[in-house]
Amino acid sequence: MQPVSQIVIGADGTVLAATGPLASGLVDQRLEECKSLPLEIRESGQALLRQLRARGDRMASQSVALDGRDPVQLIAIGALAVRRTATDMRALLASKLDVMSAQALAADMTLGVVVTDEVPAVVSVDSEKVAWAITTLVGSALRYMQSRSRRGQRGTITVRASVEAAGSQLVVEVRDDGPGIPADTVRRLFKRDGLNVRGTGLALLLISDICAAHGGTVEVLSNTGPSDHGTVVRLFLPTPGVRELA
Repeated sequence: MQPVSQIVIGADGTVLAATGPLASGLVDQRLEECKSLPLEIRESGQALLRQLRARGDRMASQSVALDGRDPVQLIAIGALAVRRTATDMRALLASKLDVMSAQALAADMTLGVVVTDEVPAVVSVDSEKVAWAITTLVGSALRYMQSRSRRGQRGTITVRASVEAAGSQLVVEVRDDGPGIPADTVRRLFKRDGLNVRGTGLALLLISDICAAHGGTVEVLSNTGPSDHGTVVRLFLPTPGVRELA
């Protein structure tokens, strides 16, 4: 699996961040003026912005397939807002991670999903944004652990949903036993620097925004020791009604 190319555009069409082989020179340019990009990307970006405005959404994404190249993920963002709906977390995780479980197995890795008994049948979250955050974290873990699996070391990723002890928020945890992230890098993960960030840093900024829009936070813990290594990303999502439903 190759790293996904991403282009993030603001509501006015300006490229806020970009990753991948097409990224050079795009940041701070208007998407329609980026002549280095294939026409289908520019046209798809404009269509995505129209969707953002017409529906009143604050985030929209689309994967654009290119002949002979890896697909590019376009993300259009405004000021993030959430649209909470009654969400079955068990069904959501099963549907979104089924394909990724097969990808993990093909790469000699294991992807497990755990939902504790305390998680009610229905929680109130923005299911689309939460699903994107979780699958993005799992996808990143799969990519960064791939080299380890090629050396014959079977990797494990676990997605765990639980209810925080006080009963007021949902906690979704993505844990892997990969090489870990150096401490100085962890400290810089949420520094925006004008949104001119790359790769995992860009994804984490967007995930942090999703948690903040829910009134929650994101936490990253990581170890790089020879025997104690791996990364845990926790999403804390206050969910109205959890205590009553649990």
